[in-house]
Amino acid sequence: MVLWLWWSGNLSLYIHPRYHVFTAAMAAIAVVALVVFAAVRLSRAKSGHDHDHDGKATPAEWASTVIAGVALVALVALPPATLSTQTVDNRSINQSGLGDASAVFDDAADGESDTFASFTVREWAAILSQTSDPSFYAGKPVDVIGFVSADPEDADQFFLTRFVVSCCSVDAQPVGVPVRLPGWQELYAEEEWLNVSGQFVLNPSSQSSEPIVLSPENVEPTERPNEPYLF
Repeated sequence: MVLWLWWSGNLSLYIHPRYHVFTAAMAAIAVVALVVFAAVRLSRAKSGHDHDHDGKATPAEWASTVIAGVALVALVALPPATLSTQTVDNRSINQSGLGDASAVFDDAADGESDTFASFTVREWAAILSQTSDPSFYAGKPVDVIGFVSADPEDADQFFLTRFVVSCCSVDAQPVGVPVRLPGWQELYAEEEWLNVSGQFVLNPSSQSSEPIVLSPENVEPTERPNEPYLF
């Protein structure tokens, strides 16, 4: 299964790309070891040297083989899926995964428009955690991709969200930027991927704890990126 995920390019849905080669190599070694073990076991059974085994599978061995086979077929047949908004609800957004927020803030303060063009929701979320001064965001265009997750505080807002993975999907942390768009529920569904561009402005809401929000100038549904997680 690991080798299939690696070959199909989906292994990054589970682990950080830095571990792909190592994981695939270990999986290949395991497959070779299993084949060698099975061949030796079969050879000993046929020659009569395996006194603890008469060459016939026991009920327990048959059961374990069937369970493993069904599990493998299910894993291959069912398409690999990314983490969902359920995980966002279970792991507070922007509580971690922002990286070195102060360094990102310094880059934004000194950077040109080309610098901002490369920023993802992770960088912008890190900057939002550093300052709520609206003048800082003036003239800094925002163009980011993420999936929709509802803001539990304000129905007129949603978070454009991505997961940040340090090692594997188990440690994935949601990060995102608040987007103010009244009536968004009628236009977009949760977990839908969007490309949003606009400007950060003061939040007019009295219900939200987010002082700065993204005021969208253009919102376009988009395909899920080949690498949906940020690393």
